Amino acid sequence: ATREQALQRARRALAEFEIDGMPTVLPFHRAVVEDPAFAPAGDEPFAVHTRWIETEFDNTIAPYAGESGVSEEADGRERITVEVGGKRLEVVLPAGLGLPATGAGRASSAAPPRRRGSGGGATKKAVGGDALVSPMQGTIVKVVAADGDVVAAGDTIVVLEAMKMEQPLTAHKAGTVTGLGAQVGQTVTSGAVLCDIKDA
Repeated sequence: ATREQALQRARRALAEFEIDGMPTVLPFHRAVVEDPAFAPAGDEPFAVHTRWIETEFDNTIAPYAGESGVSEEADGRERITVEVGGKRLEVVLPAGLGLPATGAGRASSAAPPRRRGSGGGATKKAVGGDALVSPMQGTIVKVVAADGDVVAAGDTIVVLEAMKMEQPLTAHKAGTVTGLGAQVGQTVTSGAVLCDIKDA
């Protein structure tokens, strides 16, 4: 019925909510509903704004110290370091996803497993330096190049849609497109070879 009642119920729900085996944002939410800027007393104004977290929130939340329920190795994951906007970040990805698909190709130990019944997916084969490989499972929404086209490094070959985002797959080197059988609407699996780019 009132904001104060909603805050009281939120505090109770957050205090009773427990998730084990992984870090969550629960400690942050518990801190926010107790912060005077979000829950002012008396006639104090509501002081939260779009940059409040970055500029005014006093983050005294301790880092997650529990143990993960599943090890990254057992779950087929690996940690890699990436650079975004000049900042180095550590992220966890499916094993082998962070390996380049150019040059000598993927390491054989990181090649994704073959799946049965992956109807519509491109046929997998040994990936060499000429192969253009799908980095993820998705649906082809646009085919830009054609078999026999001469392309430069960076030219878009196909556009893949995965997780509601379009991902252009570009030529990793200059050459002639061969073996391109991709069609709009086709589903491809991670690691599927879409075509080869042979030296001109």
